[in-house]
Amino acid sequence: MLTYPASLRGLGGLLMALVLILTGLSRGQENNSLSHKSDASASRPVGRTITLSDFGAEDLAYLSVPVSPPTLGIVLVPDGFGLDDFTKSEADRLASLGYLVVAIDIYNGHITTDPGDLANLTANLNAGTVMKTVDAGIRLFHESPKFHVDHVVAMGWGTGATYVFQAARDNKTLDGAITFYGPVETQPERVGKFAAALCAVYPETDPVATHENVETFQNLMKTAGNDFEAWFIAAGRGWSDPSSKTYNHPEDKEAWKVALPFLVRISAEPVKPKEDSIIDKAKNGFENFFK
Repeated sequence: MLTYPASLRGLGGLLMALVLILTGLSRGQENNSLSHKSDASASRPVGRTITLSDFGAEDLAYLSVPVSPPTLGIVLVPDGFGLDDFTKSEADRLASLGYLVVAIDIYNGHITTDPGDLANLTANLNAGTVMKTVDAGIRLFHESPKFHVDHVVAMGWGTGATYVFQAARDNKTLDGAITFYGPVETQPERVGKFAAALCAVYPETDPVATHENVETFQNLMKTAGNDFEAWFIAAGRGWSDPSSKTYNHPEDKEAWKVALPFLVRISAEPVKPKEDSIIDKAKNGFENFFK
């Protein structure tokens, strides 16, 4: 069941419900294309492995291309298990809704299900390297002639949500971000102005992202003038992944009732004006010199 801080009730909840009704994107619908069951009648997206070397990182990624022209690009940042089958299936299912999706690899090709190996991989993640890969995924959608889109959203779970959170705070070319069981900030000096709208979905049983802490975070975000949505799901961390011991299919549906309308909202917003690169600024200055 969805719950959320009191200050998010009222108009915001009504608008969210209206979007769900108009779009028909709730995972709870019987014939929804995000169902875990395959739908033979649905058009299948095309998924393949690519490299992000043209966009600032040497890592691999999984690109899923919809059959219809995309309305928005999504950069998926996986949880601790890395670029596994679950993450790829999420990319394909989102692509079946018409989104262009790239799921990045945070472990440079390493995949494991062993708890010891997993803990070691996670502990040795280099934040700078991961953010370089996240930024490369975002750049793909802005700079690729073939896969260019006007709006880009980053989405991540758990470990990946930490880096999505940072991208929402720092990357000015990002339009929105969605974090599932991600971080929460309670220190004013660590909040500030975010570059992108943030939709955060927290587990009810998280000892860190408590209702009190989320309320504090929400107030800090509001004071800083940020576009922020906070929701709680009646499940523990890992509710989205079928391979997780805490997977909760009914609550996973509820989480997507938040995420999908957010994607619809972002795709309908005006396109951000493009900032000139260093080369563009130098070129403009050179041309202005001779005017």
